[in-house]
Amino acid sequence: MVDSSSSPNRWLSVIAGIIAILFGIYALAMPGVTLASLLFVFAIFAIIEGILLLFGGIAAGGGSGNLRWLLVGAAVVTLILGVLALWNPVGFVLTVTILVGIWAFVLGLFQIFAGIADRSAPYWWLTLIAGIIGVIAGLYIMTNPVAGAVALVWVLGIYAIIFGIERIVVAFSPGPSAGAAAL
Repeated sequence: MVDSSSSPNRWLSVIAGIIAILFGIYALAMPGVTLASLLFVFAIFAIIEGILLLFGGIAAGGGSGNLRWLLVGAAVVTLILGVLALWNPVGFVLTVTILVGIWAFVLGLFQIFAGIADRSAPYWWLTLIAGIIGVIAGLYIMTNPVAGAVALVWVLGIYAIIFGIERIVVAFSPGPSAGAAAL
């Protein structure tokens, strides 16, 4: 029988967990720097992806005309987003944050309406409460986009810490499934 506690998956999971926890702590301690770093990585990724999509659209010249134009259209949108993120990072972050706020607000409204409309459903009140929280959070983010962006980085940091702890716990859990779950 193989000692599964020394499985490479387990140690990779521990390493991933440690990295996630360190990232989470860094995001909580330095949200502005974290946001700037994430934005820069996104911008570079979007520009590279846009160029690859553009080449894909050009290469699809002999294929279906619809595919070609879909790829070229996706390339143009992706390149524009990448360039905008590099050209005006503050404006880009504020715009994305406001869009997240609008999304949370609208989703919250739908949840409120769903909670009220379906009061016969079990736990309908949880949907109603989640909707109220979504509306409040959305309004806050839309009216305070800088604080909203920082809060989103904090949520990412907290999630990273929880994810990292989970990866480490799963890695050291006994049983044959722990190695597979540690992926």
